[in-house]
Amino acid sequence: MITNSFLNMLSPKKSIAIITGVLFLITASVNLEMPLFRIYTENEHFGVGMVGFAFASYIGGLLPTALLFGGLSDKIGKKKVLIMALLLSTLSVLIISLYPNLYVLFASRVLVGCAVALSIATGSSFLSDLFTTDKETNSSNIVALATALGFGSGALFTGIYLAYYTTLVPLTYWVVLVLSVVWLLITMTLPESGYNPDKKMIKLPLFPKGAFKFNISVALFWAATGVVISIIPTQIAKFDLGGWSGLSLFLINGTGALFLPIAKRFSVRKCMTISYILLPVGFTSLTYGSINGYLPFVLTGCAIVGMVAYGFGYFGTLKGVSELIPVEKPRVVSGYLLYGYLGFGVPSIVLGLTSEKFGIENSLFSYLCFTVVVIGFLLYDHFKTSQSVVVKP
Repeated sequence: MITNSFLNMLSPKKSIAIITGVLFLITASVNLEMPLFRIYTENEHFGVGMVGFAFASYIGGLLPTALLFGGLSDKIGKKKVLIMALLLSTLSVLIISLYPNLYVLFASRVLVGCAVALSIATGSSFLSDLFTTDKETNSSNIVALATALGFGSGALFTGIYLAYYTTLVPLTYWVVLVLSVVWLLITMTLPESGYNPDKKMIKLPLFPKGAFKFNISVALFWAATGVVISIIPTQIAKFDLGGWSGLSLFLINGTGALFLPIAKRFSVRKCMTISYILLPVGFTSLTYGSINGYLPFVLTGCAIVGMVAYGFGYFGTLKGVSELIPVEKPRVVSGYLLYGYLGFGVPSIVLGLTSEKFGIENSLFSYLCFTVVVIGFLLYDHFKTSQSVVVKP
């Protein structure tokens, strides 16, 4: 059965605005509690290692949902999936608002991870259906902007509020909760898209030849952002700079959103070259500033990392891997995201555990060395591949 889509209820422009709002609110919920990770953990008498686990629990919800329910919108319709996603993110904010502790934080982040997995691919596809020209470009631009601002805004405004009021449940929780409930009602007015109950729900990832360099690169790029979210707030709090952790994350996402349109003017190879050079520079600045308590170096490092993770590096790796087997693009991108999210979460857990044993400063410096070494190998392969290309007359 296929529903009659887009024939009534709302104009395409209003539908686009509603979907954009859904994506923004869900991603704003992801890092809403980030400035309080350390406080919730310390209240339960755990160290920085548990902060890494709390952060990575988000991936525990996202990856299984993405792998097992990747085809859900084709099977039941995009509108229903977006409503489910917004319900999950609303529930995640509700439970942490009512029970602000570490254990509920784990559950909250698993729920919002599921919401992100359901919403971004579905929202992008829904937006593409609504545009009449440049479908993929327009939908990608809106998704990139809405999610970049969402991921950074939640943490930023919570950090600003906590700078003036000390609480376990900042006002930002309630604001996002109320907005989510209101937007949930608005989302129900969306027209339904076409769907087919006979479609397969599980879409297994595919890793074609040539994908590894792009996959390992995005894992490394996103790992830097994971470290900023999970480890840096605890470290800079030693210098009474914990209130700046929200701005640090916002800079990463905001800078990425700013440079993504610029990155699209470059070739994949140029984007990768820029990314391989900038990432060690940004992470070195970030590490140096965090270890010594120099805020300008921390913020500069976050901005440079953002240029790579959600700007040049994101565009270069995604476009590069998407061009390998165009007919299998969804499955290839699924494999790409699997690497990306593992990179986003696993290093944070490892750094959290090693920080408890060897200290955050030593762990950060060791990870910086690891990053430089891996980038060195990637750069070598990058330029070696470039020189091996023979241009025929």
